Amino acid sequence: MPELLHEYWENEHGGEFGPVRERSDQLRPSLTPSARRVFGLRASSWYEAMRLYNEQLDYGEYVPVEGLDDHFYTDEEAAQQEAYLAVRNV
Repeated sequence: MPELLHEYWENEHGGEFGPVRERSDQLRPSLTPSARRVFGLRASSWYEAMRLYNEQLDYGEYVPVEGLDDHFYTDEEAAQQEAYLAVRNV
């Protein structure tokens, strides 16, 4: 099952968490100025990523939104991310 790298970035006003994507890296300077990368983790789905995120930040058990299906990452998403990670410079 493919996994994506997710990162948590924070500044003095808050943080952001999600899969590494070029567009996120482009928007971060304006949306989360002076952010620093706190940690990264790999997960095969959004729910798994959120569970690991909650564990890392000691937020307790992750409870998914009722009625919202989990998103499992595809080989195509993993290939796109790997291609971006090969040239990423943050």
